[in-house]
Amino acid sequence: MIHTLRTRLLISYVTILLVTLGLIGLALLVFLRSRPLPTDEISNDLVVSLLDIRVQEFGRGPQRQQGQPVETLTIEFLAAEADTHDVRVLVVGSQGEMYFDSSGVFPEGIVLPGVAFEALAPPMRGRASLLFEGRFENPDGGEWIYIAQALRPFQQMMNSDLESPVLLVAAPAPHPSLRQVFRQFGSTFFTPLARAGALGLLIALTLSALIARSVARPLQHMSQAARRLAEGDFRQRVPVAGPHEVRSLAQSFNEMAARVAHTQQAQRDFLANVSHDLRTPLTSIQGFAQAIAEEVAAEPEARQHAAQIIHDEAARMHRMVESLLELARLEAGQLDLLRQSVQIGDLLAALAESLTIKARDQGVQLSLDVPPDLPRITGDGDRLAQVFANLIDNAIRHTPPGGQVTVRARADSTGLTTTVRDTGEGIPAEDLPRIFERFYQVDKSRQRDHRAGIGLGLAIARQVIEAHGGTIQTASTPGTGTTFTVWLPLPAPDSAAR
Repeated sequence: MIHTLRTRLLISYVTILLVTLGLIGLALLVFLRSRPLPTDEISNDLVVSLLDIRVQEFGRGPQRQQGQPVETLTIEFLAAEADTHDVRVLVVGSQGEMYFDSSGVFPEGIVLPGVAFEALAPPMRGRASLLFEGRFENPDGGEWIYIAQALRPFQQMMNSDLESPVLLVAAPAPHPSLRQVFRQFGSTFFTPLARAGALGLLIALTLSALIARSVARPLQHMSQAARRLAEGDFRQRVPVAGPHEVRSLAQSFNEMAARVAHTQQAQRDFLANVSHDLRTPLTSIQGFAQAIAEEVAAEPEARQHAAQIIHDEAARMHRMVESLLELARLEAGQLDLLRQSVQIGDLLAALAESLTIKARDQGVQLSLDVPPDLPRITGDGDRLAQVFANLIDNAIRHTPPGGQVTVRARADSTGLTTTVRDTGEGIPAEDLPRIFERFYQVDKSRQRDHRAGIGLGLAIARQVIEAHGGTIQTASTPGTGTTFTVWLPLPAPDSAAR
């Protein structure tokens, strides 16, 4: 089941959807992990620690007077408060110069990078001093959150631009882990994302199943039709449906099936025609040979007549075999053409002269309309003479007494066009597409002179003309006549035969 096209399409669609959802989830996870976690709780703890340190400072009584320098805030006191509250305590100047760092990272006198005093809350009546918040980085890149307060009362520093030292209480900024991200944002982002992904996956699976079906079903029909075609059912056709490429494939399949059916019919007709055309001379040969052997034809005249018939029928079979071999070589491209400069006007004139007696005997008028200045072409003169002789001979044979056969030639800038038109019985419309097939004959009854053609002349003519790069076509109206049109290309100016 996994080897079917529909299943593979579904699997590919599902894989693409799952990979897409996974990438979206991963991108969201990376984004959320890069975002800082809420620090309100840390800031509140730092505020409490700062206020407690200030309370402890003021509670020291006479050890510190209002406006007392920072040196009187002993290092031992600040270090002890930092340990007690598990925070980092710093004292910096208004420009960030370092006075004290309980962690010992920043030495005294260094300017604390990136420190900026942003008011945590607007000043209110009764506040001893304004609170500030912010962040700074250690030399190792570690980020810290701090809450700060000036060591002078707020009322005394309003006009001094923070000229006095500032006390900072800091704690490391939190770096969220995956567990913290899921705990913090799971219900906000990931759960809705999972639900939306599941719903989208269900809808996408439904749509992908429909798409896979629209692609696979026409191909399945073609597969079944091809199987039946291989079994000999040449009536198989497939519906033209699905995407553009599948429709194009279906059209090509139907055209192929029609051609295969036509080829099979032509092959059956070919075998039937060959069998019939071989059976007739073989029967004659067998019958007259038996008459001679059994001395039924005892008289010399009778034996001579029988021998002549055997000779004629054998010659007919020889011509048929030679024509078949010639046609096979032409179709296979193995028959070499002797290309030379050919004057079609002279060739047609010679043919008309040689066939005039036959036309006169049948009461048919043969006329030639060829201008004297026809350009030369490059080709095999003997093969072209064979083609035009066959066309003119056919026209004479199929024209009743009193009729006319006209051979006309004209040239233009691209090639030379020759038409052979008769006023005979014409060709039925259903037979026109097949007259160039091997052994195909319009006279289904075959009640004809045994010296008539065997149905290979037009097939050979088409192969010869196409080998010269030309075309041969026919048009006919029953009861009015038939016209064969042969077009041959002129040689290129730089390769014209002289």
